[in-house]
Amino acid sequence: MSENAIRDQNFVASRLAVLNTDTVQGTNLVRITLDENTGAMSVNETDTISFTMQPIDSEDENFKDCMMFVGSDGLTYPWVANADGQVLIER
Repeated sequence: MSENAIRDQNFVASRLAVLNTDTVQGTNLVRITLDENTGAMSVNETDTISFTMQPIDSEDENFKDCMMFVGSDGLTYPWVANADGQVLIER
């Protein structure tokens, strides 16, 4: 199910996240979607992940197109999304 980033008519590439239902982080990538009503990034506050988050090197070829964040420990992690492309967040 791993997806590739696609480019729009302005040659802007879509962003990717790791799939939350994988048992190993980064096995499959999904395109992050936008909310059709607001144009903002789609988010999900209820889904969970099925793997233990592992820090990654931002230059890792396997995560090259993934959105990344810096955790409270100062290490880099990939964004996580569900199969619908909604980014998992916790408020």
